Amino acid sequence: MSILYVDHEINNLNSFKATFRRDAEVHVASSTAEGIRILGERKIDVIFADHQMPEMTGLEFLKLASTQYPAAVRVLLTGTAYTDEFRFAAGKGYFHKYVNKPWDEQQLRHLMLSHLR
Repeated sequence: MSILYVDHEINNLNSFKATFRRDAEVHVASSTAEGIRILGERKIDVIFADHQMPEMTGLEFLKLASTQYPAAVRVLLTGTAYTDEFRFAAGKGYFHKYVNKPWDEQQLRHLMLSHLR
């Protein structure tokens, strides 16, 4: 399994990679541009994106990923409430799951595994 985690907070990237490095091949990106580059270079099974990114929101990033890499499971991570904008985007298939930050290790692990069976 190959995972991409996009977040502008370096501590979150380091924590994610350390937590899941034994479960999967983990790629991290500190910008959406870097995330897009990684998606173009590697087959990614699961994409996690923080919504509060500086240059493009996580939702915009996952919308782009949904058209270019539709087979990847897409998960939006955010510290904000689930809004009508998120509900609409989920209905359009831009992302599959929504997870509140701070994320729970077991919840994310279960999410990864359940979508790849």
